[in-house]
Amino acid sequence: MILDFVKFINTAMRKRIDWFVEEQDYRDLGMTWMSQGNRGNFTERWLDKFTKNGVCHFMNDDERRIYNQAKLPNYWRFYQELIEYRFNSDGFRAPELDTIDWKNSYVILGCSHVFGIGNPYQDTIGEFLSKELSAPVINLGVYGAGFEVIYNNFLKQIRTYGKAKGYFFHWSYPNRKINVLNYFYDNDNNYKDYWDRRDEVPGTTSAKEFSDEYLNNQMYKRNIIFHSVREILKDTYYSEVKEPRTWTIHEDKKDCAITVKLPEGIDKGHVDGTWIDYPDEYKSWYINEVCARDIVKYNKYDGPKGSHFGREVNKLLAKYFISEGVNGNHK
Repeated sequence: MILDFVKFINTAMRKRIDWFVEEQDYRDLGMTWMSQGNRGNFTERWLDKFTKNGVCHFMNDDERRIYNQAKLPNYWRFYQELIEYRFNSDGFRAPELDTIDWKNSYVILGCSHVFGIGNPYQDTIGEFLSKELSAPVINLGVYGAGFEVIYNNFLKQIRTYGKAKGYFFHWSYPNRKINVLNYFYDNDNNYKDYWDRRDEVPGTTSAKEFSDEYLNNQMYKRNIIFHSVREILKDTYYSEVKEPRTWTIHEDKKDCAITVKLPEGIDKGHVDGTWIDYPDEYKSWYINEVCARDIVKYNKYDGPKGSHFGREVNKLLAKYFISEGVNGNHK
């Protein structure tokens, strides 16, 4: 009953498109931002509910639970270091968009790896890029986003502010899709228009678990988006990573763009069952530098599992982005 009432109130406060009304069938809805703030809600309400003055320390209950259940060694940095997620009024981990000098700023777009789940802001890919470029890099990463959300925000940024100095795309997993439920607009509370959406990851990240029809459609849309971006930016500097799994600690693994350098005195990275054999110096390095805070599982035999990229990986990704840039010198 309570959930039904909340749903009624939310709907009553907003106007939604009725696609069966003839004069609305082909209306130009323009472009709206797609952020963590307006996934299934309007940004203003999300900010009021989940943040305090636009700031929170955990992105969701799952992240908080993972942290509370952590049974990591006492040298884990996040026992002492607090993460602050600070959002602008559009739900991005960025300055207010109207205040940005876009012509002299770069933009990075992607999913939670770009957003920086489990990382202080200074340890995100965008901030390491900013240091390399000596210029602002605006973080438009969206937690859970697929390639359609990334593309939407790329177009919205250009339509609203014009082209930035350059762009970095960390494309999400191809099996992610967007499920759009409706479009809400012109409500009585002056909330911004938005597409009511869900960012979905059906099954797992293994392509073997999907039908040919599903994957064919996803890869077709992804390919069209890739080529559209390249055409739009044919005279603008940009760089892209097409597969989130880009790094490894194992030198013999050749399908990754980045190999994270092991600490001095360590010849080979751990695998399942060998973590217990490594010295504390290696373990401290791995959980504090290679892993973000959101380590899902940990045991003394296998080590940490399931986190986002830590600051050492993000730093190397920033350098890789610059090395792969096209259409002119980033300077």
